[in-house]
This record gives sequence, C-alpha cells and structure tokens, in this order.
Amino acid sequence: MTVRIGLGGIWQETNTFAVEPTTLADFRRYQFFEGPELVASLRGTGTELGGAIDAARQRSAYPVGLFFGAALPSGMVRARAFESMLRRLAALTRARLPLDGLVLSLHGAMVVDGHPDPEAEIVTTLRAVVGDIPIAATLDYHANVGATLPEVTDILVGYRTYPHVDMAERGAEAMEAVLRLLRPPWRGRRPARHLERLPLLTVPPAQEDVAEPMRSILAAAERIRAEPGVWAASALPGFAYAESGRLGFAVYLAAETHAVARARELAAHVWRERDAFSAPLAGPAEAVAEVAGARGRRPTVLVDVADNVGGGSPGDGTALLHALAQAGVAGAIAVIWDPAAVAAAHAGSADRIDLWVGGHSDPAMGPPFRASGPVRRFDSVSYLRTGSYMRGQRVEMGRVAVIETPIGAIVLTENRVVPFDDDHLRAVGLEPRGARVIVAKGAIAWKAAFAGYAARTLYVRTPGYCPAALDQLDYRSRPAPLYPLERDPAWESAVAARLTSGNRP
Repeated sequence: MTVRIGLGGIWQETNTFAVEPTTLADFRRYQFFEGPELVASLRGTGTELGGAIDAARQRSAYPVGLFFGAALPSGMVRARAFESMLRRLAALTRARLPLDGLVLSLHGAMVVDGHPDPEAEIVTTLRAVVGDIPIAATLDYHANVGATLPEVTDILVGYRTYPHVDMAERGAEAMEAVLRLLRPPWRGRRPARHLERLPLLTVPPAQEDVAEPMRSILAAAERIRAEPGVWAASALPGFAYAESGRLGFAVYLAAETHAVARARELAAHVWRERDAFSAPLAGPAEAVAEVAGARGRRPTVLVDVADNVGGGSPGDGTALLHALAQAGVAGAIAVIWDPAAVAAAHAGSADRIDLWVGGHSDPAMGPPFRASGPVRRFDSVSYLRTGSYMRGQRVEMGRVAVIETPIGAIVLTENRVVPFDDDHLRAVGLEPRGARVIVAKGAIAWKAAFAGYAARTLYVRTPGYCPAALDQLDYRSRPAPLYPLERDPAWESAVAARLTSGNRP
C-alpha cells in the first residue's frame, strides 16, 4: 500500500516593529498553493516543501498537497488572515484523509494578533484532524520557539545555514524522519524531544553560519547530530524583531536517549559565546567615504542593515542614497520599494524623469531622495531564482522603473523584493558585477547573491525596523531578563549553572 504524506503549512516571519500589518492579500501575492497545485508548483524547487516532495518520490511515498500560504516578512499578521488559512488547511487535510504522516513548513517567528503561538496552534489543529500519525515540521533559522510546539510535533528540523541555502535539504530530512517513524521498530513510538530556551537576544549580522560564534555552535550541533540515536539537533538564534513571549535563542534535540542532557550541553556552549554576538557598524557618511577613497576591485556592498526587506523592513530607506550623493559617488545600484514612484515614472516622460523616491512608508525612513535622469520602464517583471536561495521559486516584482541618476541606477519596484539573489537586477538589464557600489537591504542573506564577487563589505547603521543595535528598538512586552539588554553577573552565572549541572549522562 502506498504511503501518503500530507504537505502544507503557513509561513511568515513577523516584524512587530513594522507599521504595515500582514494581510491575506500579502500571502496570496507571495505563495498560496493548495491541493495538487502545491506539489506541481514546488516540486524540484529549493524550498522546504520542494525538498520534501522530492524525498517522498525517491522513497516511493506519495506526496499529498494540502495548503501552503507564505508571505514576505512584514508587520503583525491579521487574525482574520491566519484564521482563514488555518481553516482552509484543516479542511483540505480532512478532505484528503487517510494520511500516514504530515510534513509542515513553518517559520517559527510568526506573530498573529490574538494568537500567542500560531505555529503550535497550526500543529495542534491538524493533530485533532489526523490523529496520532507522525508530524514533522521545518523551522527557519530565526524561529522563536515556544514550549508547546516541540510537544505536539514528533520532529522539528531547523535550518543550519545563514544565508539560508539548505531549505530543500531540511524538507527532505523532515520527510525522511516521518517515513522512518512509519517503519519498525519505530512505528507507534517517538524519540524523546527537548527544547532549551535561552534568555539571549542576537541580531542577524552576528548570526552568519560560517563566522564565529555560530560556526562553532553549529559545529557542536553537528557533532551531537552524528551521535548514535540522535534524530535532530538544532541551534536556532531567533528573531529579535518578533516581540512575543517566545523571543530568544533556542536549542532543540530529538534523540532516543539523553535528549535533555545533550540539549543543555549545546545550550551551555551558546551561553558561553554570548559576548561574541556583536555587530560593529559604520555611519552612512563614514561608509560612503571609505567607498569614495577605495581603489581596485569592485563592487563594494553597503549593507543597509536596519532596512532589511527580508526581516520585515519596508525597503524604502534613503539614508545611503543621500550619503552617496553628498560624497559625489557614482556607479551604484540601489533598489527602492516605492509603488507611487513607479506609477509616476510610468505615467511620465519615456526619456527622462525627475521625482522624489523612497522615504514614504515612515518618517524615520526618509527624507525622500530626488532621482533625476533617463528612465527605463518595465511591466510585470517576473523571474525564477537561479541561485542558492530557494532555487526555482518564481518572484513577481510588479512594475519596475530604473532611473539612471548621478549616483547610479535606482531600481524602483511595485512589490517588495528581497536581495537574496542577483536575478532581480539582471531581470531589468543591470549587471551587478560591474557596479561600483551595491546597496543591499539585508543583513546576511544578501551574501547568497553578491558575496561571490563583492570586493568589500561595509555594514551601515541606518534607520529601519531591523537594527543591528538593539538600543534602537522600543520593546514593550518582551520577556525579561534578556542578555544583552539586561546584564547581571549573578543572574548570568545562575543561567550557566543550570545548563551545566549534570548535563552529561
């Protein structure tokens, strides 16, 4: 008899400091699949469900498409949108019974008005529909994991890379875990699971997987994962911009024995490294001055850290545009989300345009920048990612206008575009390798696009909803204490003592 594994999920990384809420339309605009369309659209892609689909087919299991909705990072998810999608996911799951297992793509840092732990609620709702069958879920590297999710799922599989380039592999790992739980001697049994949450906040620029401290932390997790009887070991740095009761770094272990001891061992390693999670920044004028004086290879990547589109910031901050203009630097490429400016560019002269761009979403993101020069206009730009991030995923940029200004090419987009590939620039006729400067509105994930040919990188302290300096954030209801916002030697020693006392079998 063919094994039937249901596939679905609801996925979004929420930035609770962003002013724009995330609506059902945002999910429909990004990824919204149900039934057979889910399998047909995601098969062969570098996504979590794409990897799960391919693994199922390789092992003669039948992947059953349920429902999957995903939205780009933005503000708090509207309760009505979440509830509508959860009802649809539950209804489609019920309609496709019997199922032997479930693989779900979740984020872990979604925040929904009125729903304190939405990812746990998704699994709990589906558990009531499918009963006691194996359920595995993938989690983003930036998941803020609460206590309930590890209890209601059988296996959690977290990303191990940042920039995120292993989503398909983690989806395949989740599928393989479900199939293993369906075979003797594990049918009807589950490994022990343990989540260890740390009172520690870290920011994306300090979380790169190939740099310290995450390099050694992830290596320690890999050593534990290689031990006999260990099913999963994840170190999840969390998302500092999703204010909720789940905020902070978490370590997760699933193992046949000693899950608690191994989780606490890894968590103790993380805690010892807490001072290493620092992110030095330059001011806009300082960063641009360094570019102006640089000679030799190009491009330089100016990382507009706080206006990280992949973290929920709007992508229309202008601080670096003004700094480039004031320093007289040319040859830049910068992408600005500004639907109104796109509309004005499409309605104006076909040869030359002169208009204010950016700085419209929030006064903190401005002031707007005066962009003047020849313009190229594009209708409904769409492309497939060809790089390491979610390879094969289709991206809709909407209408686009490219203005050739004295500082370089300003790409105005109707839809927000994350700089996790350089395909979005090539799609509008730009060659990023030849630029003098690339303004990357990201934290680390932009490296999947530009790191291979960037001559140098400067991280810049700019306005936005994803600052690397936590003192720029106005938390209102976070857990406390949290390092480094609170520092007390006695409390820090108590945390270390709890993690290290008797944590070896």
